[in-house]
Formats: sequence, structure tokens, C-alpha cells
Amino acid sequence: MFGKKKHPHPLEQEIQKLAQFGFQKMGDFRAEDVFILGYPKSGNTLLQHVVAHLVFGLRKDASKSLINSCVTEFYNNPWFFRHNPQHFFKSHELPHPNFKKVIYIVRDGREAVRSYYYMLKNMNQKVSLENLYTSGGETFVGTWANHLETWLENPYNAQILWVRYEDLIQDKKQTLKAICQFLALERTEDELESVMEATSLANMKAMEQDFSWQRSKSHKTWKEDAQFVREGNTKGFESDTQMNQAWVSAFEGKSKAMLQKFMYLP
Repeated sequence: MFGKKKHPHPLEQEIQKLAQFGFQKMGDFRAEDVFILGYPKSGNTLLQHVVAHLVFGLRKDASKSLINSCVTEFYNNPWFFRHNPQHFFKSHELPHPNFKKVIYIVRDGREAVRSYYYMLKNMNQKVSLENLYTSGGETFVGTWANHLETWLENPYNAQILWVRYEDLIQDKKQTLKAICQFLALERTEDELESVMEATSLANMKAMEQDFSWQRSKSHKTWKEDAQFVREGNTKGFESDTQMNQAWVSAFEGKSKAMLQKFMYLP
């Protein structure tokens, strides 16, 4: 009928309402936004916590929900709250034109694949350790080597800081200083020590028992007693009794160039 007033779609009404309070749709990125990226189980969650504590100065008992508000999970979050002009995201994606500033975390693929296997098992998924290794670590974002190769090609000319998981574990303060330099942050030695304590394996394990973390795991059908923060190992694949050297050798054959480039093989 002519002259009839059109009412906005309910979804559009929701978008307008949330936008009034500073919420934005996932995908509304800016050039200054920072993306924590890497192959799954490469230390992405650890780095998410590190950046949240470095940038926002959180207490060591900060909840998972607060961490996620500061450094937002790319997946399962249709909205995010932009605290500042520069926001932080955690993801496993391949290069994208909108990812202009990236901290890429690299972990020995032989260990990352093993950790990914145990995560899937803890989520009650059917998965074969042999298949993961012999496929080169095939996941929803490709193989371990392909993920690295694609980001090394850097087709959209992102500004990238490369962080090795092993350095974050073994030379943490120096790695934190490199992250601060990349993000143009000035932090005192005491502040760095506080971040190191908050993101230690012991504290991360303790915080996993927090209600908000348990709640987020419940949405992913985790086993009741399963842990996301497990060992924090760098060479666990060498002593794992479920491992088979033939599988490791197959993975090394498919991933040799990247393993050598990041100093995991001679």
C-alpha cells in the first residue's frame, strides 16, 4: 500500500542497537587491527593471553571471557566490542586483504599436530594420529607446512611479527619485548614479570578451572575432565608412547623445507 511505513528487519534492528553501544560485526576490521594467527595448537591461546595482559594490564586471575573481550576469538563470535581504535583478534585463517598487522606464532609442526590430535580427542571427535601425521597435518586451514608457506608469501603485504612458540616458552621476556616493540608498547621490567607470571603454564592451568572457561568448553562438547592447557611441551612427540617414528618421518618428508627454515631440522 502506498505510504505504508517500512519497519527494519529484526536483524537490522539488532545491529543498530548493538552498534549504539560500541559493538561491531565480526569482519568490520580496520587497518590498525592486530591478528594473532598460526596453525591450530601452535600456542595461539597462550599468545592471546600474553597480548591481552601486555596491552590491557589485566590481573593474573582475569577470566576467559575478559581475555576474549580484549583479544577476540575469530570463530563463534559474531560480534565484538571495540574498546579502542585498534582491536585484537585470534584466528587460524590464511592471508586476507583485511589482515594488515599480524603476529604469527610458529610451533614445531611435529608437536603442533600431536597437540591438535589430543584436542580433537578431548572434544570427542574421531581422529587418527597416523592420518594427521602422514597427511602433513591436514586441518580445516590446510597442512602445517602449507599454512606457513602461504603466510611467508604474504600476498597482501601484511606487517608480520614472527614468534616461535619455543622462544615464547624458553626466552619469554625477550619475546615479550619483541611483541611490545611491534605494538609500540612501553612496559617496565616489573610489568613484564607480571605478564610472565599471569601467562605461566601453572597459572593458565589454574585459570582453565574458571567458570567462563569451563562454560566456553561446554559449547564444544569437551570431555568433562579434559584439559585444553595440557603440557606446553616442545618435544613431547619424542616420548609419547602413542607415536610411531614412521609417521613422524612421513610428516618430516612433507614438511622438510618449513621445518628447516624455522630451525626444527638441521
